[in-house]
Amino acid sequence: MTRRATLARLAGTTLIPALAAGSALAQQSEETITLDPIVVEGAEAVGDIANPSTLSGVKTATEITEVPQSVSVVGRETFETENPRKTDQVLRDVAGVQAQLYGYDSDTNWFYIRGFNSFDTGAFMDGLSLFSYGFGTFYVDPFLLERIEVLKGPSSMLYGASSPGGVVNYVSKLPDGRDESSLSFGLDSEGRSWVSGEVSRRVDDSLSLRFGGKLTRQDGHGMFEPGVEGVVYGGGTKVFDNGSALTLHLSYTDMNEDHVGGQFLPYYGTERPGPFGYFDEYYNGGNPDADEYDREQLIATGIYRANLGGWDLTDTFRLGYADLEELYVYPNGFTSGQVPDATADVSRFVFAHDSYATIAQNDMRITRRLVAGGVTHDLLLGVDVRRYRLDEEQSFAFGTALDPSDPDYGTAQPAVGSPYIDGVRVQDQIGYYAQDQIRWGDGWLATVNLRYDRVWSSFENELGSDLDRFDNALTWRAALSKRIGDVTPYLSLGTYFNPQSLDSASVSADEPEKGRQIELGLKWQPNEYSLVTFSAFDIRRENVSQSLVNGGTFDSRTLGEVSSRGFEVEADVALSEELRFSAAYTDMNVEIESFASDPSIEGNTPQSVMQKFGSLQLAYRPSQVAGLELRVGAQYLGDSYADNSNSLPIDNTWLYSAGATWDFAQDWSADLNVTNLTDERYTASCQTSFGTSSCWQGEGRVVSFGLTRSF
Repeated sequence: MTRRATLARLAGTTLIPALAAGSALAQQSEETITLDPIVVEGAEAVGDIANPSTLSGVKTATEITEVPQSVSVVGRETFETENPRKTDQVLRDVAGVQAQLYGYDSDTNWFYIRGFNSFDTGAFMDGLSLFSYGFGTFYVDPFLLERIEVLKGPSSMLYGASSPGGVVNYVSKLPDGRDESSLSFGLDSEGRSWVSGEVSRRVDDSLSLRFGGKLTRQDGHGMFEPGVEGVVYGGGTKVFDNGSALTLHLSYTDMNEDHVGGQFLPYYGTERPGPFGYFDEYYNGGNPDADEYDREQLIATGIYRANLGGWDLTDTFRLGYADLEELYVYPNGFTSGQVPDATADVSRFVFAHDSYATIAQNDMRITRRLVAGGVTHDLLLGVDVRRYRLDEEQSFAFGTALDPSDPDYGTAQPAVGSPYIDGVRVQDQIGYYAQDQIRWGDGWLATVNLRYDRVWSSFENELGSDLDRFDNALTWRAALSKRIGDVTPYLSLGTYFNPQSLDSASVSADEPEKGRQIELGLKWQPNEYSLVTFSAFDIRRENVSQSLVNGGTFDSRTLGEVSSRGFEVEADVALSEELRFSAAYTDMNVEIESFASDPSIEGNTPQSVMQKFGSLQLAYRPSQVAGLELRVGAQYLGDSYADNSNSLPIDNTWLYSAGATWDFAQDWSADLNVTNLTDERYTASCQTSFGTSSCWQGEGRVVSFGLTRSF
């Protein structure tokens, strides 16, 4: 595998112009002023505030109630009290988001939004895309995050090519001007343990620093051997004499571990009993001597802010790479076919890949407020440039079969053969966008967006013909809202696009995926600490292709048209000073409208998609015990299917949780959490590819304990 593009080369094409522009702006002002340390706009701590400002949805710091789409924000406080093992765990209580579809997968965050896969083109960090393809992914540990913002529905008018379901924007822990330090320890019932430390310092009136590190011992969930994950980050914000400010942030992640169990298991034995009954919890279909997962990842981000002649400029830029090597033996049905007989063993593939992904981005935008004739215009103009490059090899071999009830891991596995994928994929995108937030009268707000994108995609194939395609698209959004006391109803119409993946010549020649959304909603904020939102939506996707996770080869097929119609309700309500209630519910109808290759599945629900799901949580802070919070919760996971023909149903389930946080002494805090309280056996999801179903066991009961000392 050749790695012809380097980060230095990407920096030369993407970041140098941005820094040069920032330097020129800084030189234009001769006035010397002193400012207090700043918090980067839209990255503040959330706390108990139910209606925080967010950058997702409009790209300027705007309260949730003024964003004309459904937006949810999960603050750092949730991460600190719940000790989540992965970032996608905290997304389970967000309306519209189906998270952890593949059970406890320790190295990837998985989520669908409004029925559509959004983890590849819908993952963002600090407003910049973490685009991924195949195994060239970027993993974000919850330790790195200040908050998560979820924007639901098409967002191409802001972010270019992206998922129609929406985006998940990870917001990094950036310097906030505080002087504090902390040290944390924790462990859970699966054998995971961790230690972390963070320091935030205000050096002087113009410089703030923040840095931290976390070391985790990964174990349990069917792993053959314990693994390790290390995460470190550091950042600084410098305010210059002319009032401009530069924030730099760097994070590094290193993972070395075995694969967890409960993955890629056949439908029979997981969701329905086979002749042997059910697979054991976290049944590992792999092999100890052929199991390796190594990730090295670096993400460097900068945010420059300045004022230029009455316009406020924000320039966000990034360089990143992810280097992954993996060897994995995974199940692939039974030796007797889809339905096992009494003597059937579990068939297995040996799969290996070496993937090296780099990403370089720059998003420069200017904003200004203009007032004329009693109408206020908040104008936004921007240009967004991104290059993603993936150098990959994938190989496989047929492994030996494994007994479904009494696995013997002593048999050596064959070496993988010559690569069946070997090449370099590149996607370049440049987008020009504009936005106007128009305010007038008594609470009227119109939001208008327009964006034009040009996307070049290529695959330099070492084993066959090269593939190239060019796409361009004009996307837009028009929305109207009216604040009436505590209530803000809104209506939003928008479009999106997403180029086809270069999986094959046939799919790559298809028109880019396009579509639109109509959303009608209402946001009610009875007080500062409460927010209730309702949204009804209708999303239509055209030229849809479906890529199935199949270990090695991705099975790509064009489905045609898919629609998602339904509603969401989300509530975060302070019932009293002691009691807080939160709830989320999603009810939608996701339907394959047309599929030329197989009309028999028209009218069906796409595989893996839950159409009804929700959660409830109650937090109690008794006044009699200072610093104590008690929590209970319930999560409902609705029915789904393991195949597009809807012949293999997956049953619904209820999961329960409990937790407690106690600030038991000055600067000391303890957290206890139990997920899947009743240790319910359930299937996270299933899907079918090449005639074989694969299912993922849901995570069992986990008890975790964390202890934090602040300084």
